[in-house]
Amino acid sequence: MKYIDVTLRDGGHQHGFNWPLEFVKRYLGSLNLFPEIEFVELGYWKQSDKFDGPFYTMEENLLSSICKMTTKKLSIMVDYHYCSHNVEDFPSNLNFKELGLIRVCLRKEDIEEGCRFVKELKKYAKCKLSLNFFNITNYEEDDLAFACKTAAEANADFMYFADTHGGLDLGTNLEMFKQYTKLIKQIGMIPGLHLHDHSGKAYFNYRNLQSAGFDSTDVSLGGLGKGLGNLRLEHVFDLRGRESILDHLIKDRDLFKMPTGPYGVLTARDSITDHYAVEAEHLKLVPSQFASRLEGISGFSKDNYDRNILSNG
Repeated sequence: MKYIDVTLRDGGHQHGFNWPLEFVKRYLGSLNLFPEIEFVELGYWKQSDKFDGPFYTMEENLLSSICKMTTKKLSIMVDYHYCSHNVEDFPSNLNFKELGLIRVCLRKEDIEEGCRFVKELKKYAKCKLSLNFFNITNYEEDDLAFACKTAAEANADFMYFADTHGGLDLGTNLEMFKQYTKLIKQIGMIPGLHLHDHSGKAYFNYRNLQSAGFDSTDVSLGGLGKGLGNLRLEHVFDLRGRESILDHLIKDRDLFKMPTGPYGVLTARDSITDHYAVEAEHLKLVPSQFASRLEGISGFSKDNYDRNILSNG
C-alpha cells in the first residue's frame, strides 16, 4: 500500500491554509520517521476563489522554501475548476527536484477537459500525475465507467476516487470497486481512495481497501482535514519508537482543532457537501431542522454549495 500524507493540504481547510513555516519544518521532520509515506502533500497551487492563505495559493517562492526543509518527495494539488489551465503556470520537477507528484481534482462535469489537461501537464511537469475524482458517492456505475474510460487517455500514474462527503461504506460496495480497480490497473494506473470520516467509517473502509483492489490511500495526523476529517495516520501505522509524531497534537493543538458537531454526520448520510454543515452551525440550526432542509437538496447542489438553500429554508 502506498501512502500520501495530506495533513497540510486537507488540514488547511480548518484555518484558511495559513500554516506557520516553523511548524511545517517541524512536521516534515517528524515524517522522516515514516518511510511508508511516499509523498507529503503541501497544499493547492495558485488556486483562485475560496481561500487566500499561502498554502491554498502556493507559488514558487513558498515551494522553494519548503523543498529546503525536507528530503521527502512532495505533492501539490489543484482543483481543475479553480486553477489555471495553462501548464506553464505550474512547477516542474526540472526546477523543483523534491516535487514528485501533482494531483488534479475533477468534478463530473470536468472529466473530459480535465483528463486532456492532465495529459499535457504530465509532459510539462516531468513528475507523477494523479487524477482525483471528487464526490464518489454521487457517481452511478455509468459515471465510474466513463471516468475510467476517459482517464485511460490521460497517461496519469494514479487514479483516485475521493469519498469527499465521508459517507462511503466500502464493505457494501466491494464487488463494484473490484471491477473498477482492476480496470484502472489494466490501464496502467495505481488505484487510490481518499477517505473522510464524517460517518465514522474511514478506518473501516481502510481495512477493506486491499480487498477492493486499492493500492494507495491518504492519511493525516489526528485526522485533520475538511469537514470531520480524514483517515488518521495514527490509526494506520505502528507508532512504537516514533510516538513523537503525536506530540504535535499537544504542542500544536491550536492547529489541529476540528469541528465536532453533528451536522457532518447528516451531510455524509445524504452524500451532500459539508459546506452546508458549516453553514448550519453558523445559523445555529438544531440537527432536526438541518435534516429537514437537507431533504430539499438534489442534483448539482449536492456537490456544489448553494448559500440560498439553508438561509431560505
